[in-house]
Amino acid sequence: MDLKATTHICASPVRDEEETHVFPTSPMYLIIVHGGTTGALLRIEGAETRLGRGTESTHQFHDPTVSRRHAVVTQDDEGQTWITDLGSSNGTFVDNKRIPPRKPIQIEDGARIQLGGTVVLKFVTLDPCDERFQREMYERTVRDNLTGLYNRAYLLEQIGPLCERNFIRGLGTAVLMIDVDHFKRINDTHGHDAGDAALREVAKTLRDSTRSEDLVARYGGEEFLVALPTSSKEQALERAEQIRMFLADRIIRAGRRELRITASFGVSCSLIGRPRTINALISTADLALYEAKRAGRNRVVDASQLLAEGERRTESCEALAV
Repeated sequence: MDLKATTHICASPVRDEEETHVFPTSPMYLIIVHGGTTGALLRIEGAETRLGRGTESTHQFHDPTVSRRHAVVTQDDEGQTWITDLGSSNGTFVDNKRIPPRKPIQIEDGARIQLGGTVVLKFVTLDPCDERFQREMYERTVRDNLTGLYNRAYLLEQIGPLCERNFIRGLGTAVLMIDVDHFKRINDTHGHDAGDAALREVAKTLRDSTRSEDLVARYGGEEFLVALPTSSKEQALERAEQIRMFLADRIIRAGRRELRITASFGVSCSLIGRPRTINALISTADLALYEAKRAGRNRVVDASQLLAEGERRTESCEALAV
């Protein structure tokens, strides 16, 4: 998305020749204020928009204080909008007042809606110009300026929901922690412009070699993270190896210079029957990445293999102590 354009000219609403006073209705949205990715637009569509933690919700909130079936937003024949609490455990609030369960309450443009303890939304109607502006501002908050990938904050908010969606599909989640080899040397030898070009090329390689269901982010500095659905550890390692080879084959052009770069990969998996927490997934992938760097770089290291070796060493030490 081009984020440089700040002025938008929208066409005037088209009037019907016979009914000159009828204008199209502006779309309605819930904008996340707190308890998710701030600024995200959640469109209100159809006869009812279901809000909750459950997978059947139109808009799903991964917050423990939100009930699985928390609330529903509806419209009547006159175009009025209503919200109904579905008997949630922690309540639904409109403009800081808790509404009674199972009783529709009318909401006006600008109303502040709270689900449970932390999720806060703003109900708004947006014309096409306002909608585009809001989406551009949202993109700026979740994207890394240099690479265009998602930033670390957005990644950490979304990796939990990704794991949950994968679990529902009967899949595990793999985390690939990626670090550009000898990046400081690139900056010191060829300048920061070349370093920036290298990071952009890594980002492009990750976009080209991943799918829409994968979560790709710049984790910080020259580190990147990919979270993706997987059915096995072997499948995750194969994906990592493919990306590593794609990157090694790329030629980076920085001014008149042509560079080749490589990267090291640490891979960690949370599989059906062998789940791991988000913190454990990331920390073990980081541990495997460190081992890949220590072992010579430009390689993929499996975190589970390192953990197994560590367990064997511990068992050996305990046996000797006995």
